[in-house]
Formats: sequence, structure tokens, C-alpha cells
Amino acid sequence: MSFDLYLERLELGKSADADRAAVLKELRRHCADGGGPLQIYDVRFADGSHVEFSAPGLESQDRFTGCGFHLRGFTLPVLSFVLDVAQAGDMIIFNAQGRDTEENPVAILTREAQAPHVPANAWSHRAVCTSAEHLAALLGAGHEEWVRFRDKAIGKSK
Repeated sequence: MSFDLYLERLELGKSADADRAAVLKELRRHCADGGGPLQIYDVRFADGSHVEFSAPGLESQDRFTGCGFHLRGFTLPVLSFVLDVAQAGDMIIFNAQGRDTEENPVAILTREAQAPHVPANAWSHRAVCTSAEHLAALLGAGHEEWVRFRDKAIGKSK
């Protein structure tokens, strides 16, 4: 069970090619392993945290328009990596658990210039993320709710 974030590059509301070389460069800063045929990577950080990174098309000839992060922990190194990858590929972060509120948006932009590319009728609240700490704040309420759900689902009591 994971807290999922999906990144997608959009142009005028449609999926567009992301900068494969720039995203791969960010990945290689933290992970030397290949992702196998499914291009799924276990990215580990010095603080012991890690994230499952799914990037179909990243190391193949297939089209690469986005990727996903399946978080089981919530640390600044993980969130820094998410933001770095999003910025490298000029991708928007989609918070699958988001509530589409100002405090917990679904669509998290990595630069203001992405705003015109998000469909006008999609998501009432969008935010431009400025740092890993800001991303943590934007995800915080949804993450806390997910932790409660996860703990309940696995029978973990506090």
C-alpha cells in the first residue's frame, strides 16, 4: 500500500514528451540500477528512506511522458527527488490522494508557465510548488489521512 504521486508533462491539456535525458540524469544521481523491463526503480537515500519510481519509456525507445512515485515513507530526500524529477522533465505532479483544496491540491505545478497547459475544467485548486518543504506542506493533510487509512487497513494501532 503506497501514497502515490504521478508526474505528467502536458501541452495544451494533452500528454507531451518529457525531457528523458534530464529525468534520467536526476535518477542516476541516486540510483545506478536498471529498472528492468518494467522500468521500476528502488531509489534509496542516505537517510535510509527510499521510494519506488516507475518510469515506463525512460530507458527505451517508447514514448516518455511521465512517471510515478509509490511512497511508503515521507521524507525530505524523497520529496526533493520527486520535485527534482518533476522540474527536470517539466512535469506536473498529480497527487492521487489530493482533495482538490487549496491546502491539499491534486495538481501541483513546478513552474507557473505550466498553468495554461492544465485543462481549464480540471481541478479547482492548483499550486506552484517552490521547494521540497512546500511539497511536504501541500501533501501533508492527504498524507496524514493516508497514514491513518494504511494503519487501519493493516491492523496497526498507535
